[in-house]
Amino acid sequence: MLKYLDEPVIDDVLDMSVKKTAPKVQRALVLQGGGALGAYEAGVLNILSKNLRMEDKENGEENRLLFDVIVGTSIGAMNGTILVSQYLETKSWEKASEELEKFWTDQVSLKSLDIGELSKPWYDEWVKKNPTAASEEAARRYYSVKKLLLNQVRNNMYYFLEYIKDHKFFDTLQVHTQSPSSCFNNDWLLHSNKPLRESIEKYARFPILTDFKNKQPRLLVCSVDVAEGVTVTFDSYPKADGSRKSEYGNYNNESGYENVIDYSNGVTIDHVMASGTLPEFYNYAEVSIHTTDKQKTQDPVSLPNINRRRNNNIRYFWDGGLLSSTPLRELLAAHQEYWNDVENINEIPELDVYIVNVHPSKIDFDKIPMDHNGAKDRQNDIIYADRNSRYDENMTRLIGDYTYFVTEMKDLLEDAICKVNDENDKGILKRKLNDILVTNTSDKGRKGVARNYEDLIRGQFKLNKITRIERTNYINSIYGKTGDLTFETIHKLIKEGECDAWLSLIQQHTQDIQVSTDAVHIRDSLIKKLNQVIKNLRDNDYDYEANNSHTRRELTKFIKQIKKNKEIIDGLKTNQSTKLLDLTDRFRLSLD
Repeated sequence: MLKYLDEPVIDDVLDMSVKKTAPKVQRALVLQGGGALGAYEAGVLNILSKNLRMEDKENGEENRLLFDVIVGTSIGAMNGTILVSQYLETKSWEKASEELEKFWTDQVSLKSLDIGELSKPWYDEWVKKNPTAASEEAARRYYSVKKLLLNQVRNNMYYFLEYIKDHKFFDTLQVHTQSPSSCFNNDWLLHSNKPLRESIEKYARFPILTDFKNKQPRLLVCSVDVAEGVTVTFDSYPKADGSRKSEYGNYNNESGYENVIDYSNGVTIDHVMASGTLPEFYNYAEVSIHTTDKQKTQDPVSLPNINRRRNNNIRYFWDGGLLSSTPLRELLAAHQEYWNDVENINEIPELDVYIVNVHPSKIDFDKIPMDHNGAKDRQNDIIYADRNSRYDENMTRLIGDYTYFVTEMKDLLEDAICKVNDENDKGILKRKLNDILVTNTSDKGRKGVARNYEDLIRGQFKLNKITRIERTNYINSIYGKTGDLTFETIHKLIKEGECDAWLSLIQQHTQDIQVSTDAVHIRDSLIKKLNQVIKNLRDNDYDYEANNSHTRRELTKFIKQIKKNKEIIDGLKTNQSTKLLDLTDRFRLSLD
């Protein structure tokens, strides 16, 4: 069962004998945004749900939540919403993962999309004469997205809504020149996300209202307030006063935060859609500042009508990926705030974090694209890739180390002072230590309230481990891949996510092997062999079915290498090889 830390709750109301409990460790899931690439996350979750449940059972923690906190941006928020909602309904994480996969395969994907361009007589000749021509698979993806954007195929994510002519600059000039200095006019082609909204509502029940006391997972949905230009997190857990609300902007001691969005009934579909409202493609997402306001289910209206009804009861939002595509920072802040302010517990649970990224943060040097479409694709990945999570991780660990060091030094000083025989000297030292602890800091926190040095060492927590599962495949990649809803691509993304989840778990376990100094080369050799397996799969566009024999052969070599060095691997810590063998063998069997 879960181990708990007992901490006394010290306030003016509760007696000192009353105690609150907190789990020693909580597990969190961070889901990046990326449109159709969200199918990759569904594949990852298929594998994580099975492996983590097995791990929990082995540790005698089968009753714990698979994920205590799920935070997402854009399509990551939508996937997280479906996962939490399905778990609340079924009480099964595996069933919830299965339903999320069905959302992609049965609801979102297009099972019939004719790409006639690939069968035209000129295509084969074009490929023969141009060595740089796209592969048939890349061309299939490119023309599929083009047909969708040209509104030639109906889908369950969006449709063309409105053509808004330029009434500001009255730019009706049609540019026909191919000069690099020419630009398009200022007309606006707006789309509706109503099909996506309705698709999500088929798989998620709203509003979503959860609580730690009821052993329910916490859902965090990240969006961007257009006016404030900041990330806003919508939270299914309550605040200290029992309400559910998002507070941000300037803080005033009398009136509180400048902006408060109240949703005491829980997270709604409006909040989730706000997280995935791509600028320009969609209109602004409107979110009522009070849950009593009627939720919108109609299409967004034209900008002139929006201007006429603009009021203080509405906030406008854009896609959360603009500022935080991988919302680890929002997770860390929300985690600390909840345990400090709501549960009022100083020793906050440690965090094990699983991050799923769908945009490759880096590529091999020889894979840098030299064509226009490829350059736009790489630019888009850099913009929406994981930009901050490693920095946030390092800063959290650094602060944790400083906190631990200062706490140890404080305890050491207190012990030393207690051993001073002279009562007068002891009193002087105690006062000096207290004077240091109550010294005000230059930083006043979010609320602008003065803090002291002792406050800095209260309420910190340990970031236990972070497992990153990142999509790195660039074979047959195209600009617009976030809009490729074809069944072939969705199915491939799910399988790709499953493969990467297996490989990431195996890779981390290999890197975490504890060996003696003279055996480091054995661990390095295993890492090198595993990297070869990963590179082979990636270079073949994860076509492990066609390349099955080679992949299985390489994994078999990896397993033999583990068995050969079993005694050395288990020299410092027992059963390290057993876990690694089990993971690898189950992955190898899954390829069948």
